[in-house]
Amino acid sequence: MFASFYIPLQRNLIEIDMRILSAQQFNCKLKVTIQQTGRMNFTADTAKALGLTVGKGVKFFTDGEPEQLCMAIMREKDADSFSIIRSGAYYYVPAQLMFDDLGVDYRNYTVFYDLVRCAGYDQEVGGQCYKMNKRQIKKKKGGETDDVAQE
Repeated sequence: MFASFYIPLQRNLIEIDMRILSAQQFNCKLKVTIQQTGRMNFTADTAKALGLTVGKGVKFFTDGEPEQLCMAIMREKDADSFSIIRSGAYYYVPAQLMFDDLGVDYRNYTVFYDLVRCAGYDQEVGGQCYKMNKRQIKKKKGGETDDVAQE
């Protein structure tokens, strides 16, 4: 939400651009998890906040650095985007081959990505864009995990 205000300063008016940071924008942590199958699963809160539905797509791209993965939620799936699939109350993207190609070790680590809105790419990509900040936890034998290791 943006607003412009004019503030009188001795006989002159100065325009100040102000952006209201609404609590509604920060009411849930957006994240995805890469499952052991290579599927990228959305938490229920994330799916709701992103407005996910079957028929939409997810397009992945990098932000200058190969390590900085980003994604865009597309209104409709196109040739360059992955399908969003619903399974019960959850949504996922079957992107195993892409994560394998990127070297994401989801078999030995529990891999999470925190999503951070980056609207600057929306117009260029054609969807709502998010940077994907990676976190991972080493899996122990028997399904237990170690402390969080961030990349």
